[in-house]
Amino acid sequence: MLETGVSFRAQRVALVERILQARVNGDFNCLEALSAPDIVVKLIGDAALFSYCGEYHGRADARHALERVHVEFSFHDMMIDHLMVDGEQAAMRWNGILRNRGTGASAHFEGFTHLIFENGLIKEYYSLVDTATMGTLK
Repeated sequence: MLETGVSFRAQRVALVERILQARVNGDFNCLEALSAPDIVVKLIGDAALFSYCGEYHGRADARHALERVHVEFSFHDMMIDHLMVDGEQAAMRWNGILRNRGTGASAHFEGFTHLIFENGLIKEYYSLVDTATMGTLK
């Protein structure tokens, strides 16, 4: 029983790391393949500072939102500071460097992401981002 739990946790950790890497690299085909058809993505923060904050439903809507962020910003030196896996859920605190592709402005920023899986796919993706820092990169 313990080996199954460890193996399952190791699989979830690898999946979360793959999701973060795909997000950083702008590999939206990978993210879409790892997402349930009815995925909910919620980018939580101050929309006045970061206009992409909002809730997105379904693969196409979620992909479009994340692609728009990637067009404006690049992510560098992303690291998971802490990761918790509990069954079909994972939560991670992360940090990295964010650079505005248009202005070249960059800053260190932090965030928190909560993932809920169903049948090995991302069913819900909630991300609380440091919109105060992101807002300074305009």
